[in-house]
Amino acid sequence: MMQLKKTALLLTLFFGVITTTYAKDTKKEEVVIEDPALYEDQMLALDPLEPLNRGIFAVNTFLDGLLIRPMAYAYEDLVADVIKDRISNVLSNLEAPITFVNDLLQGEGTQAMNTFMRFVINSTFGLLGFFDPASEIGLDLKENDFGTTMRRWGIGAGPYVILPLFGPSSFRDVAGDVAFYFTDPYYVHARIHKKRFLTYSRLGAKGLTTRHKLLDITDEMDKTADPYAQYRILYMQNRKIIDAIESSAVPDDIIEVSEKTVSGANHK
Repeated sequence: MMQLKKTALLLTLFFGVITTTYAKDTKKEEVVIEDPALYEDQMLALDPLEPLNRGIFAVNTFLDGLLIRPMAYAYEDLVADVIKDRISNVLSNLEAPITFVNDLLQGEGTQAMNTFMRFVINSTFGLLGFFDPASEIGLDLKENDFGTTMRRWGIGAGPYVILPLFGPSSFRDVAGDVAFYFTDPYYVHARIHKKRFLTYSRLGAKGLTTRHKLLDITDEMDKTADPYAQYRILYMQNRKIIDAIESSAVPDDIIEVSEKTVSGANHK
């Protein structure tokens, strides 16, 4: 039984290989940076741990290709779209309490009320979040987290890091993820009642669904000459780390990605 629990935990961590938190809604033709070397000087200041990060990135990529990517493709092929939508809705609804807290911490009262009403409506009329009636009446989803709150408070991102199994992050976002885990009501309940399965199942589902959403993007970026550089720039773009590091001379056009497909980029 103990060995089974360890195996379940390991699989959950594998599912959590989220090389994806930086590109949720990016179209694949907009992903590839034609020449990442143009930003090498700017990235040097943001990524002082690059040698270590590249080593961890290589291990994560190997594990992803060995297990996570095949399972994400299996999820794509075997699970009906309507079921995928229901799973995504539930996971999104579970994050609403922490989104609400961060809305308040950022002084976004109107958005906090929007988040609160979405949670109430989707948890009741939406059957615990399986459906999203809130969006149908104009209460659109807006994601928020502790990392964004700290950025809004003027806390610098710190060095860019690649976490074993979990992928790209920064010191600030690591702190935000830790705060999320220890304050999220779902995880607090799971810890208090020692229901590890609840924790493992949510982490696993979140990792798998997120990895599935990024299949096209990661497949394109992995074909480029330097996938590490591509992921790094895209992460820093979408997490807006550059906005929080005033001392770095990151040009505005770092967020301009190519409209060409990977066929126009340098390949291995």
